[in-house]
Amino acid sequence: MTNKEKDMILDFVSSEIPIESFYKEFPKYKECNFIINQYNEVISHRDRDTLSYLRMLPLPTENIEEIAIIYRKILSENWHIEHEDIVSLFQSTYNNDKENIHILLNALENIPDYLQEDEITKYSYIKKIIYAIGAQPQPESLLALEKLASETNDNKIKELALHQIGKRKK
Repeated sequence: MTNKEKDMILDFVSSEIPIESFYKEFPKYKECNFIINQYNEVISHRDRDTLSYLRMLPLPTENIEEIAIIYRKILSENWHIEHEDIVSLFQSTYNNDKENIHILLNALENIPDYLQEDEITKYSYIKKIIYAIGAQPQPESLLALEKLASETNDNKIKELALHQIGKRKK
């Protein structure tokens, strides 16, 4: 990603230009396959800087399954600082695949160091993960939450899981 592309992405995010102006200058970013290739490059080079810029762009609406697979991979790796935002996507956007439950449980077991610096940040992230698990297809999500609540020794995690179970059973 060039400096000009980065600058224009920042212009878009700060509302200085509409996304159409960015796409007019860089039409390749409208193509889903280009975006997927960019993400794959970012992953292979562990390029956290470019990942941050890519994440500022609107997600393509086609090939949503491929984008979800990419986000599963990114969520499982610890070379970046996008975990919280990606977990939120699994709650709001990528919430129709029971395969996500395993990825989210893995994220719960492997919290990156930068999110463990204080209890508030750590449990905010844990809460997002548990909510994202609850948003996945049922009954698998409920079973995962029930298992989590019964097997954890962490009272806050148990409380969050039980709360989510109660909300989802309504």
